[in-house]
Amino acid sequence: MLALAGLAPLGAQACTMAETGGLLPSVATQRVAGGPTVTTSASFNFNCAGVVLALLNGTPTLKGQLQANTTGLTLKNTLNNTLQIPYQIYSNTGYSTGYASGALVVDLNGANLLGLLTAGSGTNVPIYIATTPGPNIPAGVYTDTLQVTWTYFNICEGLIGALGLCVGVANTGTTVRNLTISLTVSNDCTITAPPVSFGSAPLLAGFPTVSQNISLQCSRNMVYTVGLSPGSYASGGRRRMASGTSRLAYDIFKADNTVWGSADTATRAAGPAPATGNSVQTIPYSARIYQDQANPAPGTYTDNVVVDVSF
Repeated sequence: MLALAGLAPLGAQACTMAETGGLLPSVATQRVAGGPTVTTSASFNFNCAGVVLALLNGTPTLKGQLQANTTGLTLKNTLNNTLQIPYQIYSNTGYSTGYASGALVVDLNGANLLGLLTAGSGTNVPIYIATTPGPNIPAGVYTDTLQVTWTYFNICEGLIGALGLCVGVANTGTTVRNLTISLTVSNDCTITAPPVSFGSAPLLAGFPTVSQNISLQCSRNMVYTVGLSPGSYASGGRRRMASGTSRLAYDIFKADNTVWGSADTATRAAGPAPATGNSVQTIPYSARIYQDQANPAPGTYTDNVVVDVSF
């Protein structure tokens, strides 16, 4: 009975471990390859609400060891894990102090642990994640798993006796917790479409055919088609340039001499081949002013045509 004198009843509550965050914002392949880095934050938490730690029969101890996947810090494509995006993990918001795999990120015992757990918030391990620019990868979902191995000794949950002995549950154990880091990468293209200039001439017959290319650098493995809008003044199935109220009909033709449009598959231009991600592909075209129209009034004629990529 003497050993039980002065018992302080406490609600027995199990220690809890939780992970939050790890979802990187969705970006295009060009951002992954060329930067800036894609960043996010996450955390591991260990908490034992309602614990008593001042024990004579053992020193309360908590350790947390951070482990990367066996393949290192790389986000793997969920359909092909040979496609990878390297990343780093840091302990600070400035992304300057890195964590190494196997790092002991929590090492607390006795009074140091008492202050954290009895405050009710437990101990928190922040993780700051940043991709490393460079990889030429296709669109897809890329994931990895980080682990913290929690090892704890002599954490008393429940009752403590007058002699400092744990009458409740003196928890000792090892728990591995996983945090999934995920990044969704989307397709994208860089488009270079130089202006079309017919020069100047007094009569329609003096305007040359302009032959040049639209250049595209698109995401790796991307299959796409390219369309050209009708322009701002189209009428009667023809593109037209404008100078005030005057109009000058012209068109842009694909390599097969059909009008390059955007309405359906037949009028669009197919990409040369699945894109490589790091090389430029070109699609040739020619632009001509229709000769079966009256000579327009003198002036500077312009139009605006939108290039679109569908994949």
